[in-house]
Parts: sequence; structure tokens; C-alpha cells
Amino acid sequence: MIWDRDDLTSGLFFLGIGLFFAANTLSSLDIGTAAAMGPGFFPLALCIILTLLGIGILMNARKPAQGEEEQQVERPPLNWRAIFFVIAAPVAFGLMLRSFGLVPALTVTIALAVAASHTIGIKRGLAIVIGMTAFCVVVFYYGLQVPVDLFNPALF
Repeated sequence: MIWDRDDLTSGLFFLGIGLFFAANTLSSLDIGTAAAMGPGFFPLALCIILTLLGIGILMNARKPAQGEEEQQVERPPLNWRAIFFVIAAPVAFGLMLRSFGLVPALTVTIALAVAASHTIGIKRGLAIVIGMTAFCVVVFYYGLQVPVDLFNPALF
């Protein structure tokens, strides 16, 4: 048997992260039941999904040995710009939400996510930022009534 290095690495990564956070969730949060969910119910469900995904990727990593060597596929270079902006977006949201309010936090977060793309222009990106911010405000603030200020009153 031959192991695909990329699938093996990804599968082990997902499996490890899923198991680590599942153990952390089980040891520190109340899970509850399906009828009365505790604060750990949803994180545990995500950990189970992530662990199953890791197992599935690991099962796909085993390839039957063939008579001839497999050709190495050339990988494209990493898109560091996308990696930076996709990681920066949720970090900015977490840091800005309480200090500035929902609308500024969403605006900056979505703008950072849009900046990760090489193909989205300024006009289209601005439309995405405005549309997604409005959509999220309607869904989370008005629809789900998440208890957060739209704008921090101390700023005005």
C-alpha cells in the first residue's frame, strides 16, 4: 500500500483537531440532551463531524500499489494573500464586535474576506460588503435578535 502524503497529513490534522476539541468540550462544558441542549452540544457535534471527516480523508489516503511509480503532481504556490486575509477576517470580527458594534465589525470582516480574492474588483467587492453586511444585520440582529449593539453608543 502507498499512502498519499497530502491526504494523510490532512486526515491526521482533522482527526487530531476534532479529538482534541471534543475532549476539551466533554471535560469543560455541559452537553445536555437533544431536547435541552447545553453550551457544549453544538461544539461537540462539530467536533464529531470534523473527526469523521478526518477518518474519511485517512481512508482515502491509502492507495493500492501499482507496478509503476506515480508521477509527482506539481503543486501551485501557496496564496499567502488569501491565507492572511481569511485568517485576519474572524480575528478582526472578534476584536471589533464589542468595541465598535455589529455593523463596523461586519463591514471590516467582510471587506477582509473580499480582499482575499484576486478576481473581485472594487465595485463588485463594495457591493458584496454592503449586501452581506445588510443581510447579516437583518438575520442576526432583527431575525435572531442577538443581543449586540449595531454601533457602540460610546463612539457617538
